[in-house]
Order: sequence, then C-alpha cells, then structure tokens
Amino acid sequence: MGRVKDWIMDREERAAARGAADKYYGRYPVPHFWKDSLGVNFVTEKEMSENEIEAYWEGWRNEEDRKDWG
Repeated sequence: MGRVKDWIMDREERAAARGAADKYYGRYPVPHFWKDSLGVNFVTEKEMSENEIEAYWEGWRNEEDRKDWG
C-alpha cells in the first residue's frame, strides 16, 4: 500500500485493511489498526469505535487469499 493511499484512508478502512492483513498472514485476530504505514503508531481495540471493530472483522472475514510460506 502506497503512502498516498495510506494518507487518504479513513479509520474504518484502515481497520478493515488490518483485519485482512492479519488473516492473510495467518495471525491471530485482534482488532486494531495502524495510524501509519509501519505500525509504529497504532490504535488498540479498547480505543476503537464499534464501527471500526466491525470493519476489522469484515476485513478478516472477506480475506480469501493466504500467504504461501513455503
């Protein structure tokens, strides 16, 4: 994801992207999202709105691809 796209994404879009990325990479689902492109500044589930949490789970549920670690 490029810097420009990161800059224009709203909080719900960022949460959905994190959910999709977590599933793609086989990580355990824990709602959160990154405020930057490196994950240095992030928002935890406790700080997220209900809509942001739902967006995370929607991203998780809709991700169909998986990282091939082989």
